[in-house]
Amino acid sequence: MANSSNHGAGSLSRRAVLQRLAGSAFLTAASPFVRATAPAAPESAAIPSEPLISVWEHSAQVDIAPIVKEVGFNTVWTHDKPYSGQKLEETLMYTHMRTPGIKYVIAKIERGIWGWKFDQAMAHAEWIAGLSLTREEIIGLYLNDFMEEMEEVGKGGHSEKEFRQIIAKAKCINPGLPIWVPCYPPHELEKAYDFDIDAIIFSFYNTQVLQDHARLLDQALKKFQGKPLMGSLYLNAGSERRWLSQEEVKQLLNFFVQGINEGKLCGLRIFRAENLRQRPEYMAWTKEALANLKRA
Repeated sequence: MANSSNHGAGSLSRRAVLQRLAGSAFLTAASPFVRATAPAAPESAAIPSEPLISVWEHSAQVDIAPIVKEVGFNTVWTHDKPYSGQKLEETLMYTHMRTPGIKYVIAKIERGIWGWKFDQAMAHAEWIAGLSLTREEIIGLYLNDFMEEMEEVGKGGHSEKEFRQIIAKAKCINPGLPIWVPCYPPHELEKAYDFDIDAIIFSFYNTQVLQDHARLLDQALKKFQGKPLMGSLYLNAGSERRWLSQEEVKQLLNFFVQGINEGKLCGLRIFRAENLRQRPEYMAWTKEALANLKRA
């Protein structure tokens, strides 16, 4: 999540910050992706400047193609089992990459509390970072429920030390691969986020604070200055486990589109594709909001 173009004289728009995220890559001798000479600023690490209109889908049973075509998504937040030698072509990520209309994917490190061991997370981070050197579709590595994981180490969550190692593993292979983490307002706005992270998914999971979205986003813009910021909403998976109302969906989506148009947000995300399939009216509301989007 990034810097707003109207946050001080001379500040970059969030879209401009995205373009500058790609750095020169270097590879460690310990990495299986080591090369004789380190390439400078690999094209695969570049972040698109166009708005990232994204959807989350973690199930291989959900065909996202009709939804992508209908709404016009260009990015998917995808999910795969931890890397253990599988080929890219065997993954859900690859299926999503090949979906007509999808240009970009953001891969995920799953929660330790949900079964991913530290060594699995490390191997997956290394694999994704290596793939991103040659697969320009991969525009990020997402650390799922980042802050909450560190609050639940006793239940198996990844610790602060482990997350720092996971991030370092990815960055030693491709420094230009953005590391995405979530911020769930309001309580996570109080966290330090003192990590080598690059972008924030600002997720309105707490349905009790939806009406306070403008103030909360202003706080996030100030807190995460210099980082790309993406707005996110949950259609039927929020804190109250209910479907959002028509008013709530339209209000948030219109707010996100306005933020993109003003250079405050790099994009938006909807959780999830399956919910859009279940409730076609939500697709119609999404299309209405996106009709006002200023494309790059």
